[in-house]
Parts: sequence; C-alpha cells; structure tokens
Amino acid sequence: MSTEFSARTRTNNIQTLKTEPLDVLIIGGGIVGAGLIRDLALNGGIKVGLIEQGDFANGTSSATSQLVHGGFRYLLKRDIDPVKKSRREREILRYIAPNLVKTMPIALLNYKGDPYPLTSIQLAAHYYNRLFKADKAEKTTVIRDVQEVRRLVGPIAEDTLRGCVLLWDSMVDDARLTLATLKNAHQHGAIIANYVRFLDFVKRSETVSGNRVSKISAEDVVSGQRFEITARKIVAATGPWSDEIWCKDPSYDGVPRLLRKNAKGVHLVVPRCGKQHDSEAYGLIACTRSEKQRKRNPRVIFILPGAHNTSIVGTTETTPEEELAAVRPSASEAAYLLSETQRIFPDKSLDNDAIIAAYAGTRPLIAANRHERGFARAGFVSRDHLITESPSGVMYLYGGKLTTHRQMAEETADHLAAFLNVPRHCKTDTTPLFDVSAEALNSDTNCPLQSSTDTERLIERYGDGCRMIQKLVSEDATLVEPITPSLPFIKAEFLYACWGEMAITLDDLLWRRTRIGWTPGQGLDIAPQIAQFLSEKNGWDQARIIAEVEAYREHIQWLNSNL
Repeated sequence: MSTEFSARTRTNNIQTLKTEPLDVLIIGGGIVGAGLIRDLALNGGIKVGLIEQGDFANGTSSATSQLVHGGFRYLLKRDIDPVKKSRREREILRYIAPNLVKTMPIALLNYKGDPYPLTSIQLAAHYYNRLFKADKAEKTTVIRDVQEVRRLVGPIAEDTLRGCVLLWDSMVDDARLTLATLKNAHQHGAIIANYVRFLDFVKRSETVSGNRVSKISAEDVVSGQRFEITARKIVAATGPWSDEIWCKDPSYDGVPRLLRKNAKGVHLVVPRCGKQHDSEAYGLIACTRSEKQRKRNPRVIFILPGAHNTSIVGTTETTPEEELAAVRPSASEAAYLLSETQRIFPDKSLDNDAIIAAYAGTRPLIAANRHERGFARAGFVSRDHLITESPSGVMYLYGGKLTTHRQMAEETADHLAAFLNVPRHCKTDTTPLFDVSAEALNSDTNCPLQSSTDTERLIERYGDGCRMIQKLVSEDATLVEPITPSLPFIKAEFLYACWGEMAITLDDLLWRRTRIGWTPGQGLDIAPQIAQFLSEKNGWDQARIIAEVEAYREHIQWLNSNL
C-alpha cells in the first residue's frame, strides 16, 4: 500500500486518467464520492478513479454540524426507518474510524412552550433504547431536576426549564473523515486527484476492449491543461452541484432534481458555551423561539463542543441567494444563531465580536419530480438519497448525508458491480480506515515523540498517518517543534498534510486539514510563517508564498464580510 498521497501522486494520477481507460469515474470528492470510491477499491476487480474540482470536501462535506447521529429526532415524527439506518451506520463508523468518530452525550433541553412535552420525549427515549439494546453507558435517560441539568451542561437558562433527555451521539471532523476515506481508497489502488474540474461530456460513442465507453473533458485547475477521461461508467457524486452536471448530460430534459429552498445551512464557531473542558462537554439541542414569533414551526438549534475550547452553533434552513460556490453566512443568519444561543446561555456575551469563525454549506435536497418513482408528492423534500441513471447512462447520486454516506455508497456499488459483471464483496462495514495503535508508535524509542498525549492526539487526527509523521520527526528532530505556541500542531503535521494528504494550497492546510481557520485569529497571523516553512520544504518561491498567504486572507475576509 502506498503511504504517499501528495502533489506528485496527483500528477501521476492525472497522467493515468489521461491515458488509461477506467471502469468507473466518479465526479466529486465529498463524503459520498469518497465512500463510493473506497467501496469500489476494496471490492477488487474494478479500476476506479475520482476527480474533484477543488480540494477534497471543499463544499458541503466540510460545512456540516459535525454530527454522526443515530436519528433520535426521527422518532418524534414516528419515522422509524431512518432511525434504524442512521443508528446502524453510526455504529459502523464508530467501528471503522474510532479515532475520528467520538461518542458524545447530548442534552435535549425541554422548556415550557416547546412543541413536544417532556413526557413524549421520554417515551421516545425508552423506545429508542429498546430498539437498539444500547450499552449501559449509552442509555438514554430523562432528568427533571433543573439544577442537575445545569450541573451537567453548564449555566443554561432555568426559567421554564422542565428538564432534558440525555442522548448519545457522535461527533466527527467531516473534512478529516472524507480525507481518511479517500486516502484508504488510494491505498487500495484507486486513482484520485483534486483540483481537476469536470467540463463537459464528450458526445461521441467509442468501444474499448469490446466495451462501450463514455468520455468527459476535464481541466487541471493547477496547470490549466485540458484533457479527456474515458470510463465505462460515469458517476456524478457532486452533492448540491449535481444539477450542474445533469444540465450538461446529453439526455438532460430541462427538469432540475434538487431544491434550493431552505437548503442553506450556516454554522458559527464561538467560545465554549457550558462546561469548559472537553472531557466534560455536553452537546445541547433546544427548540428555537424566533420562528414562533413569526408564526412558523419551531426548529432546533445545536450547540456542540468544538476543538480548542470552542462551541459549534447551528444551523439554519435558509434559501441561498448566491451561487453554490459563493455561499457564505449572512448578517441575519449569524444574528439568528447568536440570539438563540444567548437565550439558552443568558450569562454569556454573544455578539458579533464573539464569532471566531463562520461557515456555510448547501444541502443536496431532492426535488419532487414526477418522473422519479417515489418522489411524486408535491412539495416533498427528502434528506434520504436517490440513486438514478440518465438515458445516456450517467449515474447520479442525489441527497444523502454524512451519517449514511457509506450505505449510499454500498447501494451504488451493488449496481456498478452488476453492470461491470464483477463479483461483489462489500467490505466497507468491517474494514477499518486505519490500522495503528499508540502502543506500536510508542515502541519506537528512536522517535522524539515520547509524549503519550502527543501520540494520542496525532492518532486521533491522522490514524496510520502517524507513521509518516513519526518518520519525518525521526529524520529531523526540529519538526517536533510547535508551529506556534498557541496551538498544539507540530511542524511535521504540515509536511504530512502536503506529502500524505494531498494538500495543494495554504487554504487546504489551514481551513480543512488542521481547522486552524476555526481558532481565534483564524490563522491570519501565522499564515506567512507557515507558508515560509512550507516553501523551504516544498520549493515554493517568494511569489508563491505571497500568493498563498494573500489567497487565504482573501478567503477569510470574504467569509466574514457579511457579518
């Protein structure tokens, strides 16, 4: 298995995509495309490639609530099937990526005037426990003692508080899960490249080795070079961008498959609300009040523990006015989230100055098209998924979400294996993303990483990538130094992001690989220092250093300009 996953890997993979026909080409490097290419790579007997127009997880897959959840909220709507699917997939993800998918207690707060009385939530909780035979440590319980609730979760508003239901869900850094899934596919032979943009379908029919193939034209965003890619089957797994692929399909009928209404989700990163230590931090869910004032159905707000003593607050369901690539938080969306959080934590000072970072994504909500079986009810919006094929033979993956991406990939791979006449062996529910232990890493006495705390942190972030980090530090002890005293990241992590995680730009590093963009200051003060360090190791010249720093600054300023 190849451990290198770098710009050099990308260059070699692009050359392969240019010259060698594939069985399957996946367009889209978010979590759904990542899950599918991993499934096909682990299956064996399928030559599969993937292209992503930006960085991996550049869109919705790095802009979620960071939750892998068991679907408890569906029970309150008496919708059992999504609960079963979500809970099963949560357990699979905990098994295959235990370093990334972390169990977290969540308090579902109940105040007077909420749409569901505490008794109803309690009954749903009992059913939830019976449905899954939860471990004792994860038993859903009800707490009616208001002071006990505050002791557990922090100084929340107690007026009209009736109590809470304690649930157990999981959190994950969505971008890192996407990246780990893609890298595991790479280690099993998949051909993967970021910064390769789909341009169009090539409208001509060819036969290679007796098989009818399709072609697309693509562009290497880095070099500007255009080329064609050949495959027996093209799969669009581009989330909210799927209609942009569909409208270029030779069989496009003029009917979009996705909705924009209520598709935009905004999140804020603020100083930690509630308990201040990660080991004691609870997530919170509460019904909102803003909608009630406008005579609309209330929503829920999530206040979840983030890294570096922060909280992630979300989310909205608003209609994006901008293009997909330009989606960002607005002043009204931020004010809404801050107001609802302030109501729950009245002693906190939560205004725009409290916002550490803000981000937005667009959900791939499926439209009610009459020609799609099962989607004929007017106004129906699904957070489930749809796997379909156009008359021209292009497959489209619509909908889906972080928690159930693996199941969606499995169902798609079933169809593809049958089409390719390849034996089907789904291994993604039992094969871990990583194979590493702290004991194995700590057994190397020649490595300067002697702190068990450092080792555990690196394993949680990088899994078996720790071996490459360990090798880097063994060869150059200065790489164990922190990049800045205010953050835990060591210099070797930044080299690993380039050499082992195909980070191409400074923005890739700061916004998705490390999430430094989600820390106070958003890394603007240390961006030049990091770029200079990378220049020494990766051969960036002064012009490249200046361009990378300026591009990152522009990205952060653009994200924050509406707030």
